[in-house]
Amino acid sequence: MKKQPLAGLAAAMALGAHAQPVPAPSAPLLAFQPLDAIVVTAARTPQRAADALRDVEVITRETIDLAGPISVAELLQRQALVEFRGTGGPGQPAGLFLRGANAGQTLVLIDGLRAGSATVGTTSLENIPLDLVERIEVVKGPLSSLYGPDAIGGVVQVFTRASAKPRLFATLGYGTDADSRLAAGFTAIEGALTASFSAGARRVDAPSATNARAFCHDPDRDPYENAFANLHAEARLARDESLAFAAFASRGRARFDGCPDAQGRFANDRNVQTISGASVQSSMLYAPGWESRLRVGQGRDALAIESATPARFETRQDQASWTHEFATPAGRVLAAVETLRQKVLSDTGFTRTRRTTNSAWISADESWKGWKLEASARRDDDDQFGTHDTGAVSLGATWPGVALVSATVGRGFRAPTFFDLYAPASDFYVANPDLRPERSRSREVGVRSLSGGAWRWRLTAFDHRIEDLIAYVFPTVLNVRRARIRGLEAEAEATLWGTRVRASLAAQRPRDEDTGLLLQGRARRFGRVELSRSFGAWRLAAGLTASGPRFDSADESPASRLPGYAIADASVRWRIDRHWSAELTGTNLADRRYEHTVGYDAPRRAVLLNLRYEAP
Repeated sequence: MKKQPLAGLAAAMALGAHAQPVPAPSAPLLAFQPLDAIVVTAARTPQRAADALRDVEVITRETIDLAGPISVAELLQRQALVEFRGTGGPGQPAGLFLRGANAGQTLVLIDGLRAGSATVGTTSLENIPLDLVERIEVVKGPLSSLYGPDAIGGVVQVFTRASAKPRLFATLGYGTDADSRLAAGFTAIEGALTASFSAGARRVDAPSATNARAFCHDPDRDPYENAFANLHAEARLARDESLAFAAFASRGRARFDGCPDAQGRFANDRNVQTISGASVQSSMLYAPGWESRLRVGQGRDALAIESATPARFETRQDQASWTHEFATPAGRVLAAVETLRQKVLSDTGFTRTRRTTNSAWISADESWKGWKLEASARRDDDDQFGTHDTGAVSLGATWPGVALVSATVGRGFRAPTFFDLYAPASDFYVANPDLRPERSRSREVGVRSLSGGAWRWRLTAFDHRIEDLIAYVFPTVLNVRRARIRGLEAEAEATLWGTRVRASLAAQRPRDEDTGLLLQGRARRFGRVELSRSFGAWRLAAGLTASGPRFDSADESPASRLPGYAIADASVRWRIDRHWSAELTGTNLADRRYEHTVGYDAPRRAVLLNLRYEAP
């Protein structure tokens, strides 16, 4: 029996289950997205950020340029008030918590595609390099009525490098632990055809991902390598018709600490993981006020475990959607049908390897006399679990001269993963094909500043209840838990004495309803403060990210308590001339030692120097 690969997959499953499918103009450094920025994730169609009732965070390319030697998960923690649970440094798995929801209850999309693993139910964030990313949109709260399963906590959508204008860029970086990076790309326009391409690579000689508290700890270094590429092409076939193609691929190779053999010798175990996807979309204006978008694509996640007992897991997700958008006197209505076909290829013998979900949804976005309504309803028909109906309603009103006030209610669900249902049995794990989907009920109330003010601020209170939570009860998984996450998020930004200041804070109570204990890996308080200022060709920025204590267990075991931490970062940019710039960035400047997971060190102090060329 291949125990080690199954143990590794079980650890990844635990990370998902317990820690648990149009470029816009750049924003000012360390700022909220411009209120006239265009976002697509909140309503599944382009809209101004100021018009969305949901809480939307946009992380632009300019912010990413100054992020330094950090991962996508760490960037989301800084810029979008997102918690995460990491298992080491570069290339090591990490799971996101949006407003306390589990990693598997947050949908991650790449260029609109589900490209995650259907076996464990999460996306390999650690293999999405920041040099591949043009922008990230984060929408928090119940979104199952627009996106179906896995969107209980919200949606994170990553857009790969592309531009609507001609450009050429290249970056070369070097930093701590021999962290070497290279990326380049271009956008070209020839008549009705626009094409964008980028590619790059990274290698870092990272220290051991584990420490002495880990079950298996090998003190050797765990280097990580990554190579990536993406392509966007769009052709205007007629005045009101276009055809677009998008593709991306990223391959990471990460050493990890396996357990020693009978003679006490460690092997050079390695994960080789590739995430990729490709899609084609046709857009057409059938008639004035009636637009149609037909999209077909596939996302893949392939993991090869290279060890004494090798294993392979691959997910293929075929996806198609046909969306119709109708203009109305007060807004718009969208109606769509979708299909998602998931297939698992593995040499470990899953008892079932295919699942199909067919869906239909409708949404409305209407405004009148200072009021705004966003409503959506969806039916998902799963070939194992039958039909599930979800819905959400958001209502907002403008308080003239003061703020926009909004309220949201919604219902969602999440289907069990293939690992939950069909994984081969082992000494420590037996799958349960009788599991029910997890269900959620959510309420939110928010108030935020109007556009044009000197201050930008937002305050949101939320209350999420999740039923039939899937939990491991030796030796299987059962629907035995309930969770309730109540909390408050606050953000504010302004320019004071020429310095841009932004602060964000989340206070929450993520609780297991049956035991009254904190959910695993969640802190009661976390937040960030950051400042930036420009001096001619120079721009300086600094930030402090902090989190309260957490427990890395479901029973608040004292041995699993993780102390709170605060880590500082800073960046300096020098605009050499019109095309050239240099950036020096540092993170965890005080070299604080801390953990997100027992036995796994978070990244220590790191510095990165980048030389960048951009034209025009």
